[in-house]
Amino acid sequence: MAISTNQVLGNMGGDSYSVDHAVFLNFASREEGTSSSITNRIMLKCDTIGISTNRNVPSFPVPFSGLVRGESTTIAIDLGIASKSVQLGGVITDQIISKQKGSEPPINVSMTAQEVAQLIASSVDSSFLQNMQNLNELIILYPSRVGNNYDYHTGVDANTKHADLPLVPFTWKSRTLDEAGSVATGDFPNPSANEYKGITGFISQFGFEFVGGQLISFTLSFTESIVASGSAIKDAITG
Repeated sequence: MAISTNQVLGNMGGDSYSVDHAVFLNFASREEGTSSSITNRIMLKCDTIGISTNRNVPSFPVPFSGLVRGESTTIAIDLGIASKSVQLGGVITDQIISKQKGSEPPINVSMTAQEVAQLIASSVDSSFLQNMQNLNELIILYPSRVGNNYDYHTGVDANTKHADLPLVPFTWKSRTLDEAGSVATGDFPNPSANEYKGITGFISQFGFEFVGGQLISFTLSFTESIVASGSAIKDAITG
């Protein structure tokens, strides 16, 4: 079900049992089945979002090329290597935290901002074995007009206001037309999907400050990756 910026803003100040933020972190346990939009998830209010894509193309100068051509030449070998990361900055607020283990009923509690900060810090200090702790997916929603086939989303045209556009999660996926020459490509985000698929990886840094009488500010760095920790490795470690 597609949601817009206006709908997210409209959810703020309510019972907080629906999406009222545009940035959130998912626990690995969310993959086991959810009962609501906030289950096994932490919401973040971000003032700044920095997204970095660093391409690594090995290159080296060709010996004697300047002697022959009067101009030196460099050869680059494009091996399709890039590193991707996200830097977040903002504030942490009081919120409803809903935790659910497997098919058990969810536990809903109202946590203070300080408790949420501690929860994130303890989660960063964990591994893939603790799926109720491991924050392995970052979702950043942004307004989108154009879909997977370079056509407008349903109910959207060139004049639709930003606040009314459907929100999709940021990924490095490409639209179908741009995937020419690619094999085993992923799907570009669909605003009508039942579950958002964001950026998978790990939190490499998390810091926050307790300052009397002020909101709790935080910084967070998230590295995109496919963590080499599948069920086979987990089973091998735990026996």
